[in-house]
Amino acid sequence: MEIVILVSLLSLYCDFTDAECLVVSPARLVVKHGDPASSNCSSDTPVEMGWEATQGGVGLTDKKVKILRWKVDSVTDWDNNPKCFTDGGQCQKLLDITVYKLPDRVSISYRKYPDPMVEGHRYLLQCLVQNIAPIGRLRVTFVKVNTTGEQTELDTPQKSKDNIKTPENGTYTLDFTPGRDDDGAQLLCSAMLDLGPEGPQPPPVMNSNRLNINVHYKPQITMSPGCFSMSITEGDTLSLNCSANGNPAPSYDWLLPQADPNPMEERSVVTITNIAKSHSGEYTCIARNPLGKSTCTVNVEVKDAECLVVSPARLVVKHGDPASSNCSSDTPVEMGWEATQGGTGLKNKKVKILRWKVDSVTDWDNNPKCFTEGGQCQKQLDITVYKLPDRVSISYRKYPDPMVEGHRYLLQCLVQNIAPIGRLRVTFVKVSTTGEQTELDTPQKSKDNIKTPENGTYTLDFTPGRDDDGAQLLCSAMLDLGPEGPQPPPVMNSNRLNINVHYKPQITMSPGCFSMSITEGDTLSLNCSANGNPAPSYDWLLPQADPNPMEERSVVTITNIAKSHSGEYTCIAINPLGKSTCTVNVEVKVDYLPIIAGLAAAAVVILLVVSCFTYSSYYKHRRMGHYQLKDMLPRRHNNKHVVQHNGMDQSVM
Repeated sequence: MEIVILVSLLSLYCDFTDAECLVVSPARLVVKHGDPASSNCSSDTPVEMGWEATQGGVGLTDKKVKILRWKVDSVTDWDNNPKCFTDGGQCQKLLDITVYKLPDRVSISYRKYPDPMVEGHRYLLQCLVQNIAPIGRLRVTFVKVNTTGEQTELDTPQKSKDNIKTPENGTYTLDFTPGRDDDGAQLLCSAMLDLGPEGPQPPPVMNSNRLNINVHYKPQITMSPGCFSMSITEGDTLSLNCSANGNPAPSYDWLLPQADPNPMEERSVVTITNIAKSHSGEYTCIARNPLGKSTCTVNVEVKDAECLVVSPARLVVKHGDPASSNCSSDTPVEMGWEATQGGTGLKNKKVKILRWKVDSVTDWDNNPKCFTEGGQCQKQLDITVYKLPDRVSISYRKYPDPMVEGHRYLLQCLVQNIAPIGRLRVTFVKVSTTGEQTELDTPQKSKDNIKTPENGTYTLDFTPGRDDDGAQLLCSAMLDLGPEGPQPPPVMNSNRLNINVHYKPQITMSPGCFSMSITEGDTLSLNCSANGNPAPSYDWLLPQADPNPMEERSVVTITNIAKSHSGEYTCIAINPLGKSTCTVNVEVKVDYLPIIAGLAAAAVVILLVVSCFTYSSYYKHRRMGHYQLKDMLPRRHNNKHVVQHNGMDQSVM
């Protein structure tokens, strides 16, 4: 009875499983054909065992052993399946062995040889892998190698699913459609024998020969200045270059305007010096080769030559700085400068160049103009006078202290006394606590063509989040005056606004808002930390069985937890903007292992006591008998002679 109780108690925590009768180590071998191989077969207890194999077989041993080796000096059998067995075949274990052989040759070819290939046509590539085993572990990849040596995998045909162990030939194909960029590249195929982690690492790879790719394609014109309209000044030189990519190399024809004396030109470049108005019209280039042609047309407009040239043609000048520009003519003429500052009037003698010069530009709307006698020819100087702002400032339209997460606030950037305001670019910027700057928005530039200094006001709707607390806001004013202006464009930043964002709490609780279990007697600790501004206060709703159903602290700790503490623990984080709750369902489990161990120990003690008592009683009553000292002497009783024999009373008549 006691043994049954003990076994029942122990079976609650113990599972009994039979160990393997035989163990083969290594259990899997990958061996190159002709190489040696070995594996051990072992048993926990000595047994009669043997190896059954077409190579390296060992008969059943005469005596019991714990280990027996299978060994072959040169593996030549492709389908060897060594098996370790015990007497009577009650237990047996198979050795997983893979015998491999690298290919004799890997080659790539076309199914039908194309010389040359043609762009856009499809060709069948063929990869032959000769005399490889096992072919089921072969992975073939087609590869393209470009002219710079860069390799691109084109395709990897699926592995053969045949379970053939002896050497075989494998043929793999790929449809290949070349493009013009493939001209001059090479093709190859790569054969990799992937034998798993027990095989050679990295897996052996053999590459094929390389096929050179010669691709023919029709011309494609890459023309300068391009297939569009252009203008040129009379007397200048026109040069049109009709270069084209094509294989074979293309020939060129030009169709020129009908008024040209040579309406057809057979060359890639057309050059016309001292061009005249009569050369205006369409210039069409035709590039041809046997695969096709490509055309490109440029519409050329020849304009009258300028009588005057102003250089530089555009000036960007800071208010108060000096400025100058030259007016020139190919032939001497009487010319002058008309301007509110720096005007010269018409010169009495003919000149080829006349300078406009001002020591300090103060007129915001000066438009200097160079002219000839009688006003037959005139040229205006494009001048921009600029001034940097006196001040840039940022503010709220209505000051919020503090801001509240999710509310919208109107920011205002004031740029004071800047010119020209039409070239001003204002950007609102947020600077994080780590110093990282983020552009929030760039209001559109003012389209006013005002040249005098002005004040500019720019606004932005800003909706802060909790991550913005502690950051700063500013606005940046950049005066972008184009390539003729100062480089880089001048920038002035505003003051900075500190952001104080209030937001409701958000609990970041450990271990989280979910169920958990804990063993009776352990310590429970729940930390209800929360992010919030202002800093939140904390309340806890504890299970009803707890003596303190409400706790006002962020951390709840219960030492030596009991089953009665099971239930829901709800944390509430509160500040003036709201609250956040998190509930953890705690299940307190009883650890039965100490109880079972105690019962098992008690059962063992009881069993020992009962066994000792039972044995003692049996030995005393059944084997030892009863002894008395007086019974050791002979005596008579009622005329009977009583003799003590072996401690037992016997009567003799």
